Amino acid sequence: MFTEDNKMKITQIAASAALSILFAAPVLAAVTAEEAAQLGTDKLTSVGAERAGSADGTIPAWTGGWKGPQMPQEGGIYPDPFVGEKALYSINAQNMAQYADKLSAGTQELIKRWADYRVDVYPSHRVVDFPEWLKKATIANATRAQGTEDGAEVAGAMGGYPYAIPKTGAEVIWNHNLRYYGPPYRSRFAGYMVDSSGNLIMTHDLENYTESPYHEAPEEVAQYFQRRLSVYHGPARMVGEKSLTYMSLNFKKDGNNKIWSYSQGQRRVRLAPDFGYDTPMTNAGSTYFFDELGMWEGQLDRFDFKLVGKKELLVPYNNYKMLMHSTAKESYGKQFANPDLMRWEAHRVWVVEATLKAGKRHAQSKKVFYVDEDSWSIVLYEGYDQAGKMMRSAQGLLTYDWNSQSVPNTPMVIYDLVKGQYVSSMHMQGGSGYVRVARWPNSRMTSDAMAGGGIR
Repeated sequence: MFTEDNKMKITQIAASAALSILFAAPVLAAVTAEEAAQLGTDKLTSVGAERAGSADGTIPAWTGGWKGPQMPQEGGIYPDPFVGEKALYSINAQNMAQYADKLSAGTQELIKRWADYRVDVYPSHRVVDFPEWLKKATIANATRAQGTEDGAEVAGAMGGYPYAIPKTGAEVIWNHNLRYYGPPYRSRFAGYMVDSSGNLIMTHDLENYTESPYHEAPEEVAQYFQRRLSVYHGPARMVGEKSLTYMSLNFKKDGNNKIWSYSQGQRRVRLAPDFGYDTPMTNAGSTYFFDELGMWEGQLDRFDFKLVGKKELLVPYNNYKMLMHSTAKESYGKQFANPDLMRWEAHRVWVVEATLKAGKRHAQSKKVFYVDEDSWSIVLYEGYDQAGKMMRSAQGLLTYDWNSQSVPNTPMVIYDLVKGQYVSSMHMQGGSGYVRVARWPNSRMTSDAMAGGGIR
């Protein structure tokens, strides 16, 4: 993945980025050498997860090197490696109290809301592992990565997870932001909204090209950690529209996330000046805000992120069946996603509580994130309004690519508890899945190139 020349470039860029932040805001020290020495041992994996299983045996020990069934090297629709497994037990409104300590507040809210909602619990599989170069980079980052006191930026991190032994909630969220998607990929998928009347409505049919410059492009690591070009194939009113997204690593230095949109009717490209935070996603019925996309896709400057700790919970995991091997009509019922297809497992998660900073504006007063210890992906999320009432409950449907040892963008099912509707952001069945491709040249990932490729 990295050549010696690339390593030298990364080192130079990271040093420059670190200096720019050091002079911009107070920084927090990295972990001690003694703490970092625990990574890659019998105690912690190289990315910071506890290697041992749980005391009750429901969470197995992490062994690494897991491989699923054979599939094309370039990926696509992944086979379901656990297709023959049966649920161990189910949780519903009648027996929820028995399992309350293993359920998030958002999961409990869904069970309370609908008498026929349930959680089917399957055997747990800790499938996630990463390439050796990323593990080594993560261990090195443990003593060189630094965050600012307000948690908004990162300095000194190169290639791997920046905070394998997190000290703050913001560090956990940065690990989620910088999670490893694998090599660049193209994906064709659809999104759906189920409205308050139970109607299944397609919100988008699009093709994405996604790359992670933080891992793939050393010359850009100091600026953007993800770049994404989306082309709409449906619904009919959106055919031909495009969007180009740049996710900023250090937004105080390089500016907020940049999003350009191309209108097929006007044949114009526009840079959205303030598209973020609690901007409603209108193409999804305003069911969620921009910073709720993918469970979290926002700047960290409006919230204080508190690290509550680690907890053993039942979370959505290994959901190949629902996303890749079932139709949308099968997967999404009139009030909630089909429990027959949803897979839940016991895993350890980091719990992070984000509260709105004094003097900052946002439609939500609090957010709670549950972050898988093995992948650093958010697997559950809750959002609360200004009165402290839960207004969102979301589930991240994690799948693992064992060919590239990565976790691609995690699709989500997010419930708007106020409007009584919900959205599935990425349904893969009928699409291409995640197809690995060669990295596109920088010239193709520009607003000019997006406009030039438009066809009326």
